[in-house]
Amino acid sequence: MLAGKKVYLQPMGMVLNTVNDIVELQKGKLTSSDTPNGKICFTVRMYGFMWEYRFSVTDIGQNRCCVQIEVEGDTRAREKKIRREFALLDSMLLTAAQLEITEDDEQKTCAEP
Repeated sequence: MLAGKKVYLQPMGMVLNTVNDIVELQKGKLTSSDTPNGKICFTVRMYGFMWEYRFSVTDIGQNRCCVQIEVEGDTRAREKKIRREFALLDSMLLTAAQLEITEDDEQKTCAEP
């Protein structure tokens, strides 16, 4: 599992709405959705490949939220797919948050040091 995370200076609800727009934009199929808890998971089929994206949006106060994206699929292109999803989110939110890429079995949340 590979994950990336960013902090956005927008409220959690706005970011979740944007993530749902991204699902529609990519003609994704929701596999699970728990929007009150900030979880949206979906699959995308493209060029004969299938990718599963897991978005976790966490409210960190002061109209800010942390977004973590995990991706399952072809190991060669996972980081590229994470960067692509964040690029879509950035362009739709008009922001330039820094991206942190990690590969670890025990992922830390944005609120943890």
